[in-house]
Amino acid sequence: MRDIGHNAMYIKHVARKKTSVSEISFGDVFGSHCKNEELFFSFEDVYAPFESFVHDSLKPIDLVIKETATGSFIRPLEVKLTVIPDNSTAGRDEVDYGSELVIRSATMRYMAMSMAETCKDHIEEVKNIFSPTCCKIRHWDVPETAKKHRKSIFNTLEIFLERFRELERPLLMQPIWKTEDKSSLLADNCLDIFVWSDFALARLFMDASGNLEDLDAKITRQQRAAFRLARFLYELSNSSNHKVFQEPIYDGMNFGTQNDKAFAISGRKTNSYLRCDRLAKPIVTKKEIKKIVLGGGQKMLSPERRFDAILYFSTDLFK
Repeated sequence: MRDIGHNAMYIKHVARKKTSVSEISFGDVFGSHCKNEELFFSFEDVYAPFESFVHDSLKPIDLVIKETATGSFIRPLEVKLTVIPDNSTAGRDEVDYGSELVIRSATMRYMAMSMAETCKDHIEEVKNIFSPTCCKIRHWDVPETAKKHRKSIFNTLEIFLERFRELERPLLMQPIWKTEDKSSLLADNCLDIFVWSDFALARLFMDASGNLEDLDAKITRQQRAAFRLARFLYELSNSSNHKVFQEPIYDGMNFGTQNDKAFAISGRKTNSYLRCDRLAKPIVTKKEIKKIVLGGGQKMLSPERRFDAILYFSTDLFK
């Protein structure tokens, strides 16, 4: 896409709890306008500059972009390849298609550290935003305590997101591939890339958090993501060296829910964030795939032998 002059689509946080989607150059996505051959794409790597924010070990992220010549770090990016439509939007009009997003813990950690890095020159203001609410919470991992402060935590995060939204930057790159409804056939226009800013990603779980008033309601995964972000930014801004132990936050604070993923959002909900002409008609056609997968690379693919796929294609079993 970069080579032939196509931009990605960028989802960012805008004023009053809303997001917008518009084009963004891949130079801005990568954090560098160097040529492709001058960049090194390091997969499943640690973004070393973020180690300055944590006392414990940093987990890898999907993609770290570096300068080839110097090895200097430029930007970390999570990559989420998704299909449209998902189960929840199949059968709808194409403009209503959406893709399920499953967000993992490492993404949430990098989101928090991305915000920390962009706000490091405003750390006292960050402290002033979070301290009045967060200083009252002594036991972050106790569900009853979290429920008591649920609404105030969300209000505090909204203040933070509104105040610093102009500092947001790309974090999650979401390539999409489109099929003909729910079939296994690629649509004619089938490939595109959407990019989420760190602040837009926070908007995603903030908007989907549900009831904040009911003290008896279970803490959802989306609400847990908000609590973890608030605690991270609070402890970072209040520590003398602006460093955090991340493991008690992201490995603890489970509130009775497994840590296998941070949260998931269905296509019906992601549609409102992704909705644009290019969601209905992705910019890259299937004819271009032979220019992307080169040298017979398709022969080296080894698809998962999923049982549902085996049953689907073993039509003789049901005659």
